[in-house]
Amino acid sequence: MLPDFDTDEVDFLSRLSEGNRRRVLEGSTKAEYPPGAIAYGPESPPRAFLLDRGLARAYMGVPDGRQATCTFFHPRELIGGTTIVSRPPRILVQVIVKSTLTSLDLPMVRKLAITDSEVTGAIAEHLAALVRSAFRLIAVRSLGDIRQRLAYDLLDRACRSQLMVGRLECKATHADLADSIGSAREVVGRTLSRLRAEGIIESTPGLVRVTDPSRLAGIVRAFAI
Repeated sequence: MLPDFDTDEVDFLSRLSEGNRRRVLEGSTKAEYPPGAIAYGPESPPRAFLLDRGLARAYMGVPDGRQATCTFFHPRELIGGTTIVSRPPRILVQVIVKSTLTSLDLPMVRKLAITDSEVTGAIAEHLAALVRSAFRLIAVRSLGDIRQRLAYDLLDRACRSQLMVGRLECKATHADLADSIGSAREVVGRTLSRLRAEGIIESTPGLVRVTDPSRLAGIVRAFAI
């Protein structure tokens, strides 16, 4: 079966035959991570995961505390494909909601990537999707509609807050958010009202709490050119 190149979601195991799924999962371990946990960091041993359920964020940081979000990981996606075929980037993987991750036996998967073309193809498809995701996050900040730009801004701020105070929240006024995404305060206010009505956020003056980060991430993921 030819891969579906029209979608950005890569259900990694679905790209493999039953036999190769067993081989990829041989020696793997499954673990549950709480919201805000760091599943992987630059000083961690090289690892590759499957995100069974949940939502995670890859980001880079510098010593003064600034961060840059690289991508968001969704259920059934591979995390650490670069580690299988090359050296890993210096990123951190933050668990946003309670998530289950399967840690793969890296030497086993590396061997399969070298010897089995189906596994190689699935990893290549994953890496191509990762590039598209990174391009999307770069573009959505300036080319997305108001809802998409605001969704990204809120999720990015909330993830940084989660690491500091353990809550997905944004301490920002409507004017702050409008300045951040290049819009008007009134437009931001109306968009926040719709997100609140949909149950995605809760808000009080100067504070936005993200109650459904997966749906917020879905708004960002829907951006396409």
